[in-house]
Amino acid sequence: MLSADTINIIKSTVPLLAENGIAITKEFYKRLFESNPNLQHIFNMANQKNGSQSSALSDVIFAYANNIDQTETLVPAVKRIANKHASLGIKPEHYPIVGENLLAAIQSVLQLPDDHVALTAWGEAYGVLAQIFIDTEEESYTNSENQQGGWRAFRSFKITNIVEETSEVKSFYFKPSDGEKIANYIGGQYIGVKFLGLNGEYDEIRQYSLSSWGDSEHYRITTKLEKDGVVSQYLHQSSVGDEVHLSAPSGLFCLNKEAEKHVFISGGVGITPLYSMLLEAMASGINKSNIQFIQCCRNSEQQIFRHDLIDICTKTDVDLKTAFESGEGADWIGYLSEAVLDEWLRDKSAHLYFCGPKPFMSALKSILNSIGFPDNQLHYEVFGPATDI
Repeated sequence: MLSADTINIIKSTVPLLAENGIAITKEFYKRLFESNPNLQHIFNMANQKNGSQSSALSDVIFAYANNIDQTETLVPAVKRIANKHASLGIKPEHYPIVGENLLAAIQSVLQLPDDHVALTAWGEAYGVLAQIFIDTEEESYTNSENQQGGWRAFRSFKITNIVEETSEVKSFYFKPSDGEKIANYIGGQYIGVKFLGLNGEYDEIRQYSLSSWGDSEHYRITTKLEKDGVVSQYLHQSSVGDEVHLSAPSGLFCLNKEAEKHVFISGGVGITPLYSMLLEAMASGINKSNIQFIQCCRNSEQQIFRHDLIDICTKTDVDLKTAFESGEGADWIGYLSEAVLDEWLRDKSAHLYFCGPKPFMSALKSILNSIGFPDNQLHYEVFGPATDI
């Protein structure tokens, strides 16, 4: 428990963090990797280069400082980040290293003397936050390890099948190398995929949504080949029989089972968590006439799971709508507009789940709010560092 004096000091630093947050986090990561290069086995260095990780960490620090006197409001964000950490294999011993370098970065950027009260206060506050994360992550590890077919950290798997979904997208099927059972998972969850010593350098870990549901024999992910994606390029060059290491399923992006009507809106490869949620929804007893799926993509050639979705909607009352940026054959050509979504989504009591590129999600959220859907009915997953859309 932080003292009132510590809380007041932390609150007083909020304006400085708002002004210098990015500078602090950039300095932090610079120091962290210079003094602890082996941490590059864990961190996504691509996110370091494009600045998204620095921005996300700055948001977290600012949110913590701004809500230091009401930390219960941070619980959803803490759980979301802790799930990400669990998929990376973060350990308790990492937190003192992070804390030391974070305080050094704050001191350097703000040019504070060694005995400044703000450094002392932030040291105490960081210790409290670190313990919250350690406890939350241990709970996640323990839950994963104790369920049937579960495990802690990473486990060896083999690629057993590769399916080309489009010219840019492939699905990869994994089974455990030891032939034992795998853990069940919730639709919308993801796994960490680790390649050891990629290109003779550091391990590389990426999180990928599980794109199927209800199969107890294997896990499936569906990934797009990214031009600058080190891991996606390596994965797309992999072959059946190759070994990868997977973390247990994690994530909190899942169905609200109390809702009556469910609408899934996907943009491009953002369909992956939504398709697994769709399969779970159909198997959970939800009236299929209360399920709607809206798939957005560039054109019909980039329509992931096209035949699966058509088959589902042909055989059931699930309503499928499509929107293409260009070409023909869709229910809507062009970007989704307020008018077309208001027409398609007449029941404003529905819960909506969406995933895709951040610009797509940001625009979509704004439209959905404007046509009558409040935030508590909107559920979404951001690929990469957790940032606001």
